[in-house]
Amino acid sequence: MKFAIAAATAALLLTACGGAETPTAAETPADGEAPAVPAAAPAPAMAAALTGPSAGKWKSTVTAGGVTMPASEICYDKQMSIEEAQAIQQSAGVNCSENTYDATASGMTGHSVCKMGDTTVTSDMKVVGDFSSAYTMEINSSMDPAPPGMPNPSVTTIKMERLGDCTP
Repeated sequence: MKFAIAAATAALLLTACGGAETPTAAETPADGEAPAVPAAAPAPAMAAALTGPSAGKWKSTVTAGGVTMPASEICYDKQMSIEEAQAIQQSAGVNCSENTYDATASGMTGHSVCKMGDTTVTSDMKVVGDFSSAYTMEINSSMDPAPPGMPNPSVTTIKMERLGDCTP
């Protein structure tokens, strides 16, 4: 269960930075000019554009391995960027070699490969809802090596509900 909670925490930190940057329209070339080839955005510019839940008090309910943990509350004093979430992950000993996110009509999807100690966790997640009031994340993860007695692959669901402003 310790690894499930760690995986859920890593996913929560990562996906607290949901959303996607809206691409800008390419400039229209003048008559007789070749169309401009849009340059790929550097990773830091894209990462800086990703944001997570709006500021405020949130209730988080995590279900992992079929067990629902007691709800907890967290207060975000501001929206967090993906870079900030990744820095928190790294300080917690989670190092990811892959992190991709795609916006969908109802939320977002993502894929990550992260190392926690000697364990590699590969996760695919889907977020439904919005980051201003409520959303649900479903994370399908596999661990290598899998901890004894732990279902592998596993499904973790994180439900987030904004309760209001943070209390001082």
